[in-house]
Amino acid sequence: MTTPRLILLACAALIGLGLGDELAGVLGAGRPWVFAALCVVVLVAAGELWLRALAGEAMPPVLRIGLATAAGLVSLPFVAIVLHVAGVGIRARSIGAGLALVVTVLGAIVLLRERAGRPPGDPRLPGAIAAVTIPALLAVLTGFLTLSAYDRMPRPPEPGYTSLALNGWAGDIDGPLSIPARGVVVPLRVSRAGLPAAAEPLRVRVGARLVSGRALAVEPGVTRAFFVHVPAPPDSCLHRIEISLGVTSTVFYGRGPAGRGSAGC
Repeated sequence: MTTPRLILLACAALIGLGLGDELAGVLGAGRPWVFAALCVVVLVAAGELWLRALAGEAMPPVLRIGLATAAGLVSLPFVAIVLHVAGVGIRARSIGAGLALVVTVLGAIVLLRERAGRPPGDPRLPGAIAAVTIPALLAVLTGFLTLSAYDRMPRPPEPGYTSLALNGWAGDIDGPLSIPARGVVVPLRVSRAGLPAAAEPLRVRVGARLVSGRALAVEPGVTRAFFVHVPAPPDSCLHRIEISLGVTSTVFYGRGPAGRGSAGC
């Protein structure tokens, strides 16, 4: 394939990939395989232009198609890296514009080389390209159909859960908490999903002692904040403080006022 035709082919595929939002919408509505095919065309064409620009001499078809395919595949991350370094958002349109610039620059270099009398690409290349791109397109199509079928397969429902966590200032507790004689009001947060609404038993334990218990209504799909009062431990020893809601719980450690006895610690 001559260089001008190769450039035109790459540009036509780039246009089809969606350099314009309207054209992308027309081609892509319900036809994602079109974009896969056009992407293969762009990358193979860019790879061949890389090869013609860097090594204009003829070479065996198998070697040439392998090098062209590798060069084409490298073009995509190359453009993404350049966009990232330039501070440009990596989007479909910016990637397409970057590939268009790569094709334009490489095409100009190749045309100058050919005008200067350098040998053109291997004339056997189109057949080698077809031998690689046709299986590649079939693989892409098969993969797309497989993924589509997987997405439509029935799946078991997600297991339900109830989560209980320290909230507000209590979420920053990273060590034993000094609790005054009047006790402390602890903020908490509860979330529920995949389970029906229910009144779960809310219990507060200081060490092995149950200090309070009541029912708390919990609804699915709702995150609720609430408070519990934790009394001061009986002494200044370290005590495990557990707040549980049904089968889920949260734990921290606390000490009573410093003036209380600690002989048994």
